[in-house]
Amino acid sequence: MTIFDVRRAALGALGVVLAACSGGGNSSIKVLSGNAKPQPQPIRTLSAEEIRSTLIGRSWQYTAAESNGFVTYNNDGTLSYQDDAKGQGSGTWSAVEGELCQSIAGKPTQCGEFKSTGDAYYAGKVRLAHS
Repeated sequence: MTIFDVRRAALGALGVVLAACSGGGNSSIKVLSGNAKPQPQPIRTLSAEEIRSTLIGRSWQYTAAESNGFVTYNNDGTLSYQDDAKGQGSGTWSAVEGELCQSIAGKPTQCGEFKSTGDAYYAGKVRLAHS
């Protein structure tokens, strides 16, 4: 038997296997496309209770046009942050229906709509992601 005979036999066996896989009937083999993309989550505004349960006791990385860093929201309505440029500080926060209100470093309280995109949260123009 020559090498060509061995190759021919192997190709013939492969053809039989492929034919069996592609035949009709009730095959339980499913071919999935590698091009499937996950469906995006709908953007939604959170209730006050959802905002509280999402934020309390977790550290978040925030990104805004003028700053970025890390913030932790405490159960007692206080927050602490470590800004990359401004250093550390504290403030207060509260959740009202659909909004996160914050007073940072004694400045007046500002509120922004609190939304979820499925992989991050937005409080006004500030993006919050799990750190």
